[in-house]
Amino acid sequence: MNIVPDATVLITFALVWILVLVLSRVFFKPVGRILGERASRIEKAKAEAEMALAATEEDLRLVEEELRKARAASAEMWDQAEREALKEKGRLVQEVQAECRAQVEKAKRELEQHVELLKKELDTGTERMADDIERRILN
Repeated sequence: MNIVPDATVLITFALVWILVLVLSRVFFKPVGRILGERASRIEKAKAEAEMALAATEEDLRLVEEELRKARAASAEMWDQAEREALKEKGRLVQEVQAECRAQVEKAKRELEQHVELLKKELDTGTERMADDIERRILN
């Protein structure tokens, strides 16, 4: 068994290589190039997405930090307002107490004046009664 190469084998071999070269240039290289471009676009999109995610996380961290600061400032303002309200309450209570003391003192003075007036009236009435009794006894 001897295999004799004839022209059909060489022609088939040549046609297969021509088909491989044509398919390589027409189909495989463009498809490979498209797949490479697609892979590079995917990698680029991944990188951009990671950068956007990092930027978003940084922005979120900054917002949370500002929110913490705002809450602390709000709490401080609330405490300050509460302290001022307590001071104002104390001042008002002192004013009311002072006013009450002044009214009590005024009422005491008026009462003392009224008592003095009544004593004078009583003294005058007593003298009149004594004179009246004296006149009746002596008459």
